[in-house]
Amino acid sequence: MKVLILENGRLFQKILQDLLVELGCTVSCVRTGEEGLVLLVDTTEETKYDLIIASQHIFDKSGAEFIAHCKNSELKTPIILLTSEPNETLLKNARAAGIKDIFPKTNITYLKSSIRYYIQGEKKIDIQGGRVLYVEDSASVAHIVTKYLKKLNLEITHFSSAEEAFHAFSDNEYDLVITDVMLEGTMDGLSLVRMIRASNSHSAKTPILAMTSHDDAKLRIRLLHAGINDYVTKPPIEEELAARVNNLITNKRLADQVRQQQRSLFNIAMTDQLTTCHNRHSLSDYAPKYIKDAVRYDYPLSVMILDLDFFKHINDEFGHTTGDIVLADIGKLLMATCRQGDIVSRIGGEEFLILLPHCNIHDALHKAENIRSMIELAEPAGLKVTASIGISSLIKEHDEDFDHLYKAADSAVYVSKENGRNQVTADAATIEASELQHASGG
Repeated sequence: MKVLILENGRLFQKILQDLLVELGCTVSCVRTGEEGLVLLVDTTEETKYDLIIASQHIFDKSGAEFIAHCKNSELKTPIILLTSEPNETLLKNARAAGIKDIFPKTNITYLKSSIRYYIQGEKKIDIQGGRVLYVEDSASVAHIVTKYLKKLNLEITHFSSAEEAFHAFSDNEYDLVITDVMLEGTMDGLSLVRMIRASNSHSAKTPILAMTSHDDAKLRIRLLHAGINDYVTKPPIEEELAARVNNLITNKRLADQVRQQQRSLFNIAMTDQLTTCHNRHSLSDYAPKYIKDAVRYDYPLSVMILDLDFFKHINDEFGHTTGDIVLADIGKLLMATCRQGDIVSRIGGEEFLILLPHCNIHDALHKAENIRSMIELAEPAGLKVTASIGISSLIKEHDEDFDHLYKAADSAVYVSKENGRNQVTADAATIEASELQHASGG
């Protein structure tokens, strides 16, 4: 891009020149309107300037002929006006000269960003890959639009019917859907838009560009209410189509990045980084939901709490690094032995809790004994490690409250420790309730 700078301040002229050269522009600098006019008069279609950046003194007497030439010239070179003191007279003069872009000189950082955006915005659009689902029943229009899209390095999947397109959409990932509104068959473009937006998946947010031969306001409103992101008339102008497609795909990718970052942040917030188990915050989120479902659907729910025996001794004698290895290995062991749907959480330094849906007190005891034995045999970090375990199951006395269920299992852990550690203890009240239920035939 060739740029002409008209600026009488040498320092500011140098700032602009350095920025434009950094952006890959060829730059000419002048200080007066007369000097600028000489350069403009001598240009041809091949050597013309693509952009003029001028300070507000071009409206002085020396710039009058320069402004008149720019306004009447067939070359129609766009002008960016730089001003330190915007006022109504200046704005009126700018409008009369056909100048639409006015940037403040007072904020150099903002000015540089604005010019950089202006220059880069003029570059050829190159999306660098992407998948487009294109629906069009006119072979001639489809040929033209497909050719335009392929110039943008996009992979195009074309269908002539909305029914076929929706089946493909359901089975594949796309960066953009482009659909004609009037389509042959039982489903038109408007129906396709509604079905995509109603689909129960993250793909329902895929951007949609609608195309139609009729630029009708009521139709546009219906399409926007149905969920389209943008709209273009047929036959589309290549540059306009490219800009709209680029904006939609770029915005989708930014949204995908935000969604991925949110997912990562959620996982970080809900996961114990050392063991990769759930953390206490995650447990407080899941536990009430598990209890609510157990009560609603009348299935058993048990809690197992494990406390590693003499863990402080491991840290004191072998160091915290070894202690961390032990914890990480135990966490992996617990997650490997639990079912899908069980929640394994690290709730303290050496304390773990497992939520066991669809598991009664007797099954929980059996599972806890297996885990106790596996921990004893595992020897993480080459050390003999054991665990004291407490079990409790949800009963009427817990009042559907996780804290009550937790305290029952936690008390059972202390019984295991008091009785010599490396053993499993079930909450007495839970066992009693289970026996009464069994005796009554419940």
